[in-house]
Amino acid sequence: MASTADELRQQFSWPSDILSLLLLIGGDIVQTAIAQQTGFTIRVPGSKIFVPVAPVCFSFGWVAYGFSSLLAAVGEMRLMPKNEISSVLVNCSNGFAREVQSWALGRLLRDHEIRCRHEFSPDDGAPHTSIRIDIFEVGPVSRPDLDFVWWLGWATLLVQLGIAIIPLALYNDWGVLLVALGGNVLVALTCASPQWNEEKWAGRRLEKEKVTCLTRGNGHSHVMVFISSKGSWDLESLATGIAASQRVGIRWITVILAMLWSLLLISVSGLKERTWFMIGIGAIGMLQNIYAAGTTRQPETSDFHLTPFARAQIIVGRRGPFVDETDANVDLEEDCQNLSDLSAWVSNNAAQEKQNTATSHPMPKWLASMSKVDGLPSWLEPIKPISIERAQTLSKWKKPSVASTRAPEMIYAIGVHGALIELEKWVPTAGLSLVNIFFPGGLEYSEQNTRNNIHKKFWKRAYHTLDLRKKAEEKRRSPEL
Repeated sequence: MASTADELRQQFSWPSDILSLLLLIGGDIVQTAIAQQTGFTIRVPGSKIFVPVAPVCFSFGWVAYGFSSLLAAVGEMRLMPKNEISSVLVNCSNGFAREVQSWALGRLLRDHEIRCRHEFSPDDGAPHTSIRIDIFEVGPVSRPDLDFVWWLGWATLLVQLGIAIIPLALYNDWGVLLVALGGNVLVALTCASPQWNEEKWAGRRLEKEKVTCLTRGNGHSHVMVFISSKGSWDLESLATGIAASQRVGIRWITVILAMLWSLLLISVSGLKERTWFMIGIGAIGMLQNIYAAGTTRQPETSDFHLTPFARAQIIVGRRGPFVDETDANVDLEEDCQNLSDLSAWVSNNAAQEKQNTATSHPMPKWLASMSKVDGLPSWLEPIKPISIERAQTLSKWKKPSVASTRAPEMIYAIGVHGALIELEKWVPTAGLSLVNIFFPGGLEYSEQNTRNNIHKKFWKRAYHTLDLRKKAEEKRRSPEL
């Protein structure tokens, strides 16, 4: 009878039993790694067919993912993982907030938050940040950029094949090479489904400009404002994360791939010698998948081509005291009169603009300069931005990673309201749309949100008699009665 030491020595010499179990660990990591890497396509020569190519390596967890995908095959047939963070996308034209279901948008916000951590160090005595707003212009859809993560996948694949060749060269054992090649072929077939791309970018392309905001909402400090142009992704439709249609044969393909992964698992279980080579191949692949699934990437790798808004790149609201005004009264007629030149310019039709007739009105100079010297109304005068380098000197600010052709500039305001006010000055409707996100109105009646008169009459009466009816109902439920 073998001793415990002999059993342990034998197990660590040729750990064949544990190898098959390792293939069943980490299926969720594999799914996220595919979601990160998918997007790049190559065209089949002589045809108009494009095949997705994702450099995800064979590793522990692929058999588990093959079986878990069967659940999707008999259900909603969703390949992409669910959104990792709770977030909302706000349409700035109407203030409608949509819960983000898209994994790609959720990862875009998560990576942005990680790159732009902006808390002050606890010992510098500076006030903490209440909110940070980054404004971007979104370019047309083209194709994802290839970065270090993408090329690392191919390098890892070559290393795996190099390790698999060693048993063949030294011991004439082709079993490890067969499993490694078979596993990577199944990986390539799994990633080649066009539905990965269709689910990752399940949205339309814009026909005209649109402004949206992406944020986690009240209680969080990051906001991304997108000024999208024609040809870019419609982020509002993308937020639903639901593909327009599923491929007809994807269910059967998923079942067939699961069966092939089962055969591979049986083959791995049959390897009794030189299994450390197989464990090394799986471990290297798992490390690459973990890195690909969890690392931060630039937006361009997911086909979001963002450029910082030149007029106002970053708006920061910091906690601090401010002087309030004695009342909230405003002369709306005077404010409208001060914007009469802007109204006249907006009323120009296209023919007048093109012909430059005497009846056409020029664009106010202050709209381009945002300067009070050119006639800008005082309530629209923005706070002057300062460069990030100067901000670091003044308050030990941590420089974020922002791609720009010139030194990024920050606008510092007091509090969340101050930051939203500055945003509204530079991007009209964006600040207003976020007020209800960060400062929910509660039980308020808004006539603009109600279309039919019969409903308007009811809600007007209900709102104005709210307190009385609430007290009466509370008294009616009182046990003393």
